[in-house]
Amino acid sequence: MVKNTVIILFLLFSISVMTFATTQHEFYEYRASQNATGMENLILNLKNDPSLEENATTLRVLADACVEYGLWGAPKEIKAKYFDDAIHYADMALKITPNNAYLNFVKGAAIGRLAQYKGIIQSLFMLGDFDHYINKAIKLDPRLYRAYTALAMRYRDTPWPFANFDRSEELFKKALSIDPGYIYGYYELAQLYIKWGKIKKVRQTFEKIASLPVEKEFYAQEMECKVKAKKWLDTHK
Repeated sequence: MVKNTVIILFLLFSISVMTFATTQHEFYEYRASQNATGMENLILNLKNDPSLEENATTLRVLADACVEYGLWGAPKEIKAKYFDDAIHYADMALKITPNNAYLNFVKGAAIGRLAQYKGIIQSLFMLGDFDHYINKAIKLDPRLYRAYTALAMRYRDTPWPFANFDRSEELFKKALSIDPGYIYGYYELAQLYIKWGKIKKVRQTFEKIASLPVEKEFYAQEMECKVKAKKWLDTHK
């Protein structure tokens, strides 16, 4: 009897692991290709998972999926809703695993994106929460290069006196020292140089993008960056 119980529990655990592995694979695939229909369906399926509230890993994928869909998949009029949902599901997961670095990054990223849809005063009030979660993510995992990129964008895009171009450049370079092939990081660094008026550095950064192979993990995003970089180079000869 005990042996049969152990076997059943083992089978249930194996099925759960396999199901999550499939879910995570789908997320990575939809993100890489920016498959909006696939990502939307994944979000709906995860929301209907009966064990969602107790499963921090599933909640993390759901929060991440909401951020991604809000960025490039959702219609403009409901993008903010998905960033708000991402914060909600990240909060649920953080109650279970508060020291998960990537989860803190996801919540910080969702706050940053949602702030773009708020008025200037409200968005500035959200800045403290963004800084808290992104900096916590970096403290928990100092090699989380996407967190450095998010923080660099914050110092580039917030209004005076919260902007700091020197700090932004430092953070972009830190991210790129961890992943030298991160095309999106170079693209956002080039946007800093455009804003800063450092055209020679813009050119150098876009030329770097042109020389790099696209990472499979972010294929559609990085292909778009390469196209935009080439267009800039072609019009600034």
